[in-house]
Amino acid sequence: MRISRHFKKNTTGYYFVVLWFFCLAAAVFYFRNAFASPASNLQEDLHQQINTIQQQIDDYRASIKDLQTQGKTLKRDISLLDSKIKTAELEIKQTGLSIQETEQEISDKDVSLGQAELKINREKDILAEYLRQVNDYDQQDLLETILSNEKLSDVFDRVNSLETIQEKIQESIAAIKDLKVTLENDRQTLEDKRSDLNQLQVLQKIQRRALSSQQDDKKNLLAQTKGQESNFQKLMTKAQSDVSAIRKQLYLLEGVGLAMPLEQAYGYAKKASNLTGVRPAFLLAVLQKESSWGEKVGTGTWRKDMNARDQQAFVQICNELGRNPDTTPVSRKPSYGWGGAMGPAQFLPSVWLQYKAQVAQLTGHNPPDPWDIEDAFVAAAIKLTQNGANVQNENAEWKAAQIYFAGSRWNHPVYYFYGDQVMELAAVIQEQLNLII
Repeated sequence: MRISRHFKKNTTGYYFVVLWFFCLAAAVFYFRNAFASPASNLQEDLHQQINTIQQQIDDYRASIKDLQTQGKTLKRDISLLDSKIKTAELEIKQTGLSIQETEQEISDKDVSLGQAELKINREKDILAEYLRQVNDYDQQDLLETILSNEKLSDVFDRVNSLETIQEKIQESIAAIKDLKVTLENDRQTLEDKRSDLNQLQVLQKIQRRALSSQQDDKKNLLAQTKGQESNFQKLMTKAQSDVSAIRKQLYLLEGVGLAMPLEQAYGYAKKASNLTGVRPAFLLAVLQKESSWGEKVGTGTWRKDMNARDQQAFVQICNELGRNPDTTPVSRKPSYGWGGAMGPAQFLPSVWLQYKAQVAQLTGHNPPDPWDIEDAFVAAAIKLTQNGANVQNENAEWKAAQIYFAGSRWNHPVYYFYGDQVMELAAVIQEQLNLII
């Protein structure tokens, strides 16, 4: 009966172990609850400000949708630009607050994790001492243990008590391990979120450029019309009647240095649409918007700007296409993360490989080329189709654009500006296409 050897012949050792157990239990209790405290006043204040701004943004977004359904007048267009300007201002402010909130959460979590590591190390010391005591008990002979006690019932009481303590210790160890895993996962989640919001710092610059553009549009509109409705209607009539100019109007993928007449761009988009079901104007809007982020698109190198996890895939793609990886352009690494995106649709190498077979099947190009316009358009269309864009209604396309941009975080309000801008651009392109096709 080996279990009986786990007990000393005197009660001092017994009470020492009990004391260690209660110290451990108290430490674990504190450890478990140390991270259940409510958010700081600063976090609560930031969260409240973000929610308040979001309510204001939602009101302006509803106003914009309502104005877009109205007939084109000077008053309507000025009101529309005013709403867009105010929305952009609020979105920039909201993004800044979200960044502050997340950085505060990460800071708090880092402190908590540091405390947790210290507590776990202390628990290891406690457990080491407990195991030493167990080892001491194991050295005692059963008969010696029985003879050292006046009553046999005392022996069994000690057996039962220490068995219970042993079970509780095991439960506590398991709880500590689980909590440590949870905390490490939380830390990784927050680090990922911080990376996302660092990206939003860069996107704030784009939002500010959009805001500046909208402000310029308003000034230009007022300057051209001199505030007169009759002048505005003349401008609208002229713009809609000049079909030849629209056909020659350049469709720009400025980030990759690609420009072509709108009619030619429509040809590529129409072919992708026939293969996938995505609306051509929507596809053109997504690709143009993606490229517009790219001040540094096509100016990077794979060795310097690409994440190591994508480099092998990149070399594989280049080898299959007979390209030299060292002279093949990719997006340059920005301040918030990694570059390495390829071609007009800006696919990362590892992502491109996921779509490669489908692109080859639809286009007949084997292997397909992410720098080829036709292949890039089809790949983007496939991805958008997987996200529901082939339904071709406003809500489905907006959601598909959001997922294309933000992935699993597509429904976070801070990213809504992207889907809104894509749908607005798609409407403009659709109006132009309606005049030339």
